[in-house]
Amino acid sequence: MAEMYQYDKIIKYWVKATCTKPLHVGSGEGDQGQVLIHPVDGKPFVQAASIAGVFREYYVRANGFNEAEMLFGASNLEEEEGRKESRVRISDGIFSKDGEKIVMELRPRVKINPETGVCDSSTVQGSDKKSGQKFEMEYVGAGAQITFSFYLFDVSAEEKLLDVFSAIQQQQIQFGGQKSNGCGYLQIDRLLYKKFDMTNEQDRRLWMREEELGEKNYDTAKLEREIKNQNAYEIVVDGRTEGELLVKSIAVADCGKDAPDCTNIQNAKKDYIVPGSSFKGVIRNQMEQIAKYLQVPEIIEDTFGMAQNKEEKGKMGNIRFFDTVVGNQKDNDQNRLTHRIHIDKFTGGVMHRGLFTEKNVYGNVKFRIRILNKNAPDRTCGLLLFALRDLAVGMVNVGSGYHVGKGFIQVDRLTVKSGDGRKAEVLFDKNQINDNQGIIRKCMDAVGRK
Repeated sequence: MAEMYQYDKIIKYWVKATCTKPLHVGSGEGDQGQVLIHPVDGKPFVQAASIAGVFREYYVRANGFNEAEMLFGASNLEEEEGRKESRVRISDGIFSKDGEKIVMELRPRVKINPETGVCDSSTVQGSDKKSGQKFEMEYVGAGAQITFSFYLFDVSAEEKLLDVFSAIQQQQIQFGGQKSNGCGYLQIDRLLYKKFDMTNEQDRRLWMREEELGEKNYDTAKLEREIKNQNAYEIVVDGRTEGELLVKSIAVADCGKDAPDCTNIQNAKKDYIVPGSSFKGVIRNQMEQIAKYLQVPEIIEDTFGMAQNKEEKGKMGNIRFFDTVVGNQKDNDQNRLTHRIHIDKFTGGVMHRGLFTEKNVYGNVKFRIRILNKNAPDRTCGLLLFALRDLAVGMVNVGSGYHVGKGFIQVDRLTVKSGDGRKAEVLFDKNQINDNQGIIRKCMDAVGRK
């Protein structure tokens, strides 16, 4: 049987953080991507085990597997002898928003067939098997606040644990799922801590009622540590819509004569957006075509990851796409409706009840993409730049309506920043490339070699 860890000091951290991006923690129930709901208070929450997994993963990267196993324990050992007991305890993370109702987002998603470029049918022909090509994903909207407590029983790890909190603050760590779609980033609003000396009688009495202690009994931890950048590259695409753009929402809230049949997706703040998942789908499709032409398919697995199957282990990708706000909310609220008709392909006439309306959006856009420092990031960046060039010259569009000229982007500037602070620019409006340090050349050259 494993020996019990002996300690005489405990540090309790109380964390209050705000979601800077949407966050998804799946419930594992139903056909759709519902978030996990607490069975008592009915609010979305993040299980303590999930928070522990996030902390442990970063701790392994920063300090090595053995140190992480010493702090977080090792429950997967087959034999009791040598089993390591965890030296931390974590509470569930509960969402709130200062008494306001938490805004949930339900976004439609589709899986695109890479061969045809369109969504497959919802069922497999000749069977009852669902293909899962059309589904919805639920998120806790940006702006929601989450609170949880972290108990540390090994005070020698105090400094290294503060590094993890600093990494969260500097947007180096994500919580929940949908990470490649830019979800799960937090901004720590308050980090309070209290040290309990269990050899001191007064501290022991305080520990007995630690859940009742007010904030005046805690000190404020300062997160001023500079954390090593985990990103190899960050790419920003500045431009504007050439005409109008539409990434369809699930449903339109308004109804009536002047209400549109479909409108663009909005986030929790009611901004019209291109979701990170939609932009990822566009760029991935183009990157796959380029990789196939250049005969470098392995870059796609490095970039977007691979699901685990019986023959191979899964692999996590190295790219992150973020939601993009389109134009000004007020201007797009007042944008005119577009009327369209469904044509019967056999008669060439308008189908019965074939008239429908759309509310498109327009304006400036700033797409942001992050490449992590793993899985050959130079090759990923090079292939990505090829795809973004095709976006800039009008070979691909964003959202629906390709055949009616919607979703094309007038790209003015493409900026590439490396993790060590170097920078390169492509000025499409001036037909100019500023790459004095050879970042773009290095990445594009890397595409052709392993």
